[in-house]
Amino acid sequence: MIAKRLFWMRVSRYIKQQWKTVRLIVDWTIFLYGVIPLLIWAGYSYWLIWQGDFDWLRNVPYLLWAILFGWVMWQDRMFVWIERADIVLVSDRSIIRDLKWYSVLYLLVQHVIQYGFYLLLIAPILHMKGGSTVEILAFGSAFLLLAWCHAWIQYQFCLRHAHLMKRVLIVLLAFVGVYALLVESVLLSVLIGSMMVTFALYVGEGWVSKHPNIGREIEIGERERASFDRVLLTTSGAIEKTSERTRPLYRPKPNRFGTVRRTMAILIYFRTPSHRNLWFRLIPLGVTSVILLPSWFKLVVPIYLLYVAYQEQTSFTREMERHPFFQSIQERGSS
Repeated sequence: MIAKRLFWMRVSRYIKQQWKTVRLIVDWTIFLYGVIPLLIWAGYSYWLIWQGDFDWLRNVPYLLWAILFGWVMWQDRMFVWIERADIVLVSDRSIIRDLKWYSVLYLLVQHVIQYGFYLLLIAPILHMKGGSTVEILAFGSAFLLLAWCHAWIQYQFCLRHAHLMKRVLIVLLAFVGVYALLVESVLLSVLIGSMMVTFALYVGEGWVSKHPNIGREIEIGERERASFDRVLLTTSGAIEKTSERTRPLYRPKPNRFGTVRRTMAILIYFRTPSHRNLWFRLIPLGVTSVILLPSWFKLVVPIYLLYVAYQEQTSFTREMERHPFFQSIQERGSS
């Protein structure tokens, strides 16, 4: 009961923290004018794929789909919901064991939802290539099992600091398994699947009952739980993206690839109601004008939008250069 309560408290806290981070970066206008139209367009395109309007998808080779699914599996991460304060509970192995089981179930549910969504995306393409409903469901189940085994093995390798070649070998093995599923090679699929399941059972033996790498598991869990916030905040420019480059002779200029100061200026520009509303009116007007205007008159619309963008960029840059906050950053950077 204690482990279950701890698990649900941490999951709910994690979800609330992610939602707060999203609300820190975007507001309702992003969802209204960006996410909702994108979902409408994606749903309509998905319906057209089922109708067979995108016939060129039929000619995409299975090798490219296998590479895409291999990249998706490489992005999978597993972690356990154990924190540093739980080290004092190692003497009570039942709590740690229950937390590990709940972590495995959490990852399993996450995988079912995630790869169920991927199956919905690939289903019309498999249907166009002649796959029946039963075959598509069988492919999804086998793909889910393969992805689960891959994530589990990679996690165990990460705990034990396994050699990079072992991790690459498992990725290649999973890639071959996905390709075998796509080309409907039953013998190769069974062979690869049996190897992955056997190896997953081997590397995970005693993981629930024994805790030799509990400190390492806590570090991985903290890093993975913070990865969403870190990626979102660094991408939006709210915090500086740390450089992990190790080349000693490479010294890029600070303003070559963009800085936090520049990104913050862009965010401030689009979060200002007057600037944002200007583009919310200009973009629909430009799209409507391109549809209605005949022949070469359509070129007038992008030229006009580029002119407005240049004028906005020039005036806002001058405004920001006079701002005390950006002046202090400029002085600090020059010193």
